[in-house]
Amino acid sequence: MVEVSILLEGGVNVESNANADTFDNSERLRESFQRLLSSGLRENEEIKIRVDTKGSYTSVLKLKSHLSSTTLALLDLDADASHRERRIEQYGLSGYEEFVFFMIQAMESWILSQPEAIEKTFEDFTRIEQSPLADDPIIKGINCESIEKPDKKLNTLLSKYFQREKGGRIKPLKYGKLNNSYSLIEKLDIDLLKGRFQDVDNLLNKIKALTLDA
Repeated sequence: MVEVSILLEGGVNVESNANADTFDNSERLRESFQRLLSSGLRENEEIKIRVDTKGSYTSVLKLKSHLSSTTLALLDLDADASHRERRIEQYGLSGYEEFVFFMIQAMESWILSQPEAIEKTFEDFTRIEQSPLADDPIIKGINCESIEKPDKKLNTLLSKYFQREKGGRIKPLKYGKLNNSYSLIEKLDIDLLKGRFQDVDNLLNKIKALTLDA
């Protein structure tokens, strides 16, 4: 059995001073990512993926000397794919390129690419807009890798389409990176992600190759 560690930009670092609820949500996010990526290996019982949330990208970069075939980094690019090489250089990751993968533009881009997963996640919430989420101009016919600030766009969609009761008042649903991102990530389909985001496919192929090299 080969164990692959993925250092994830997201959640909170275990060394942070976050409160218990934040740590709990971070652990749920870690588990969601771990299940999602592991589902891309299906039938391969020789490899185990362990996701390690590191909070900010700077926490991941502090561990760049550990990057290897069994320790990979998964970072937000915060730009479109054309900025990959620039970001590698900016982060001082030259020489580690084969171990670094990006969420383009960010984790929320993965979520925006599957509006049906968003619908499923919040199906029990009160609907404001009845039209399908997939028909919204924010995402309809648009390559999600090109959507800037996808976290803001996701928040706009959730506020527009769903509402909830909070403190005795009805309020539009808000997106929170730790409050509800894990619920969205766990609803994603890995095969759809592989088809829409090259780095997802590249990451899984890198992991699968370990059994060939063993």
